[in-house]
Amino acid sequence: MDKKILNYYDNRFSMMSSSGWKDLMEDLQKMYDEYKSVENCETSKDFHFAKGQVDILKYMLGLKDMSEKVYEDLCAEEEAHPNEDLMYVNT
Repeated sequence: MDKKILNYYDNRFSMMSSSGWKDLMEDLQKMYDEYKSVENCETSKDFHFAKGQVDILKYMLGLKDMSEKVYEDLCAEEEAHPNEDLMYVNT
């Protein structure tokens, strides 16, 4: 695996294993639980704002799982093609 990509994931997983990350995820989960309900939306502007918040919160709450999955896929691809330079493009 490219050293730059390996370093990227090492840093990401290090960050995600910290107590600060756990605290952040707990705070974001509380925010998600609050924003996911449309009951508090009085106008369409409120609704669209809450929808945007929920989209961002869902992304952040899923970032660890998504990162682990991509890393596993990269490792499996490298194992299947050990002598090829593989470039992963995040889409």
